[in-house]
Amino acid sequence: MSSLKLLPILILFNLFDGDLIAQTSSIFPITSVDLYQSGAIVHHSDSVYFEGAIAEIVIDGIASNINPQSFQVNLPNGIILEDLDFEIVNIEDDYGSDLKSVNDSIASLTFQIEMYESLINTLNEEREFLQANRKIGSNQEVLLVDDLIEMADFLRERHQDLGLEIIDIQMKIANIKDVLRQLKAKKSLINELGLNIDGRLTLNLLNVSANNRTEYIIIKYLTSEASWTTNYNFYLEDGEVNVKRQANIQQNSGIDWNYVNVKLISGDPEQSIKPNDIRDWFIEECVDMNDLVEEINPNSIISNKDSLQLNFDKSIPNAGNIRYRFEVLKPVNLSSSLHNKSVEVDQFSLDGVVEYYASPSQNSSAYAIIKCSDWADKKLMNGRVDVVSSNKYLGWYNLRLPIMGDTLHVNLGHDPNVMCYKELLSESSTVKRFAGKKQVTQTWELTVENSHSNTVFVNLVDKLPRTNNSEITISALTDDSGIVDLVSNEISFDFELSPFEKRIVTYVLTVTYPGSMNLENF
Repeated sequence: MSSLKLLPILILFNLFDGDLIAQTSSIFPITSVDLYQSGAIVHHSDSVYFEGAIAEIVIDGIASNINPQSFQVNLPNGIILEDLDFEIVNIEDDYGSDLKSVNDSIASLTFQIEMYESLINTLNEEREFLQANRKIGSNQEVLLVDDLIEMADFLRERHQDLGLEIIDIQMKIANIKDVLRQLKAKKSLINELGLNIDGRLTLNLLNVSANNRTEYIIIKYLTSEASWTTNYNFYLEDGEVNVKRQANIQQNSGIDWNYVNVKLISGDPEQSIKPNDIRDWFIEECVDMNDLVEEINPNSIISNKDSLQLNFDKSIPNAGNIRYRFEVLKPVNLSSSLHNKSVEVDQFSLDGVVEYYASPSQNSSAYAIIKCSDWADKKLMNGRVDVVSSNKYLGWYNLRLPIMGDTLHVNLGHDPNVMCYKELLSESSTVKRFAGKKQVTQTWELTVENSHSNTVFVNLVDKLPRTNNSEITISALTDDSGIVDLVSNEISFDFELSPFEKRIVTYVLTVTYPGSMNLENF
């Protein structure tokens, strides 16, 4: 008789004999995680011993902050899933006992406060009694004050002692309330992070052959409470940029990831087994956050980035953001919390031409920029860049990538070995009487100095004034191969500087305007 013919008989037989159901409880460890930029697919697996035809597998240690409809179970041949149930249960491990300890401490301290407050009421009543017996009527002294001097002294001292005792107890109550606030905050954090609860998955399985055997079962599910972002460390040494790629990862699924293999995937995971409408893939111009003259933030502290909280983006994925996959170099230990952790991904070098953008109107140090044309195979993504040059941390900025095929401009911060200056050499003013115009002429000198031991290419740029008044005209002239761009209101000079060379260029700025007009910012 085939196994398919035996199947109805086995089911009917076991309906009348519940004792034949083999129940197994265990914790399936997390074996791997597919971590997306918003969400994660968590994989658990373990071996199960099947004894008899029907088995009930109770699996603890499942994350609590998950999508219950996302469970998938990989079963071996001959094992059929009849039913699946997921529930949230209170746990008795360290977090559960920690919560119990916190609750016990809160109850004990609350009782202490009540006892101290009762004692204060008793002391206040005694003090009121003493105050009432210090006087008879309005101007009488303490009772029998002429005969019982010692009693009067005792009453006065006792009145003072009562005041000190009340103050001492009030200070104790204040200290207990401080501890109580901390305990309540800890309790709130445990409840918020779900550290006191756990997910439990129950699988009702049918062993078709009814033979005793050991099989391997894999379960996986989706949690939206996980994410990662890219972080780069750029090291500039001798004109070459070495890049260390890192990932800031975070998860608040309700369970810790202990020594787990993590795969980083760009984009978002699919949250349903049925196809959803894919969000439109819009291509449009974006604001360039990585402008060549964007100043690197020197006030940031690298260690602080590990304490930043990431935001979980639960938006539907679009068709353009599933691009790259990365294997984290080492297994990851990551607790379920609101904090992120930095992990190493890989290292590579960026080949390109280092140029210096000198703008004396902005900074006396030139900006080092590497122009990379061959970067498509580096699997770069937008993210934070920390810049280190000659073992000195220069700051960070946000990298925004150009369209694939365009040149990537990597900002490497200020270079104190390439300095630039701007100085006004002369200024004159003339009046055209018949035209009623006034003309101001300024001669500006720009200087760039290279302290490197190698030749550098410099793009020297100075900003020209602009106006929205048609009666004001602006012009600039130079004899030093400069280019005047009145659209962007800039004058630029491109040249090479030999080691320790200084280059000086000049240009003449002329502004003409009506004689009756007064100008601002000039």
